[in-house]
Amino acid sequence: MGAQGPSEKFRLGRVIGNAAAFLRRNAIFSIAAGTLFFALPLALINLSTRYWPTLAFHLGAIGSGPWPMSVNLGFSMASGLIGAVPNLVGQAVLSKAAAGEINGNRPSVASCVQTALQHIFPVLGIGYTIYLVVFVARSGSAAVELSYSPQAGGLVFLLLIVPCIVWGVAISVAVPVSVAEGLGTVASMSRSRDLTKGYRWWIFGLISVVVIGLLLGLRLATELGLTFVSLQSLSPLAIVLLTFQGAMVSAIIWTVLSIILATTYAELRQVKEGPGADELAEIFS
Repeated sequence: MGAQGPSEKFRLGRVIGNAAAFLRRNAIFSIAAGTLFFALPLALINLSTRYWPTLAFHLGAIGSGPWPMSVNLGFSMASGLIGAVPNLVGQAVLSKAAAGEINGNRPSVASCVQTALQHIFPVLGIGYTIYLVVFVARSGSAAVELSYSPQAGGLVFLLLIVPCIVWGVAISVAVPVSVAEGLGTVASMSRSRDLTKGYRWWIFGLISVVVIGLLLGLRLATELGLTFVSLQSLSPLAIVLLTFQGAMVSAIIWTVLSIILATTYAELRQVKEGPGADELAEIFS
């Protein structure tokens, strides 16, 4: 890891500005990638979750006991792992789109998907590691809640999730690292820890502000659109459309967050490695 130059500072404004510039120049590409890799898969997962209680009833997985718990836990884990695949590919595609501009190449979905798929196993390894860590934390707190009390479950969740958040911030740029530098799963997470060291509170604050801000704004827009809608009177087609609308909200957040993490990676390279990383930072400007 290179030494930090005396004149280099981690600038949140530059990270956000670079992300906004990239999104502005590649609006159509970003919308296409967000719809294909985030919105559509999330809509399918949400629909399967909506109709899962009916299937669980036919499987006899209603109520408490080992069988219902095992079936519902298995469904939750399987849907999460399957749904994570296109999401992770989308993050890799957006990272590649940015990296491709180093050589002046205008990003296209096809070329970026092809390159992203070449790094699919390290990227999936990163994503599944994060998912399984969070899944274990949630499952552990749920087990304590069922065995003891909701208060005990909430306490255990806090005790487990806080280290997960700290660790997650440390490896937050692992996917851009893997795509840009061609490293494996473990090496990418290690490289991310090196790059984020000393700036993790800034990164945590940035991610929190972006996600919470987008979530509140999009949620407000969605609520205003549904003010006069009775969900009980909706047709199946309307339910599907509303499900897709909810997926689009999540897709916007994931698309913007993916670009933010990519620009954060570029900024960290610039700060940690000095002027030698100028070419990488230029891809977002």
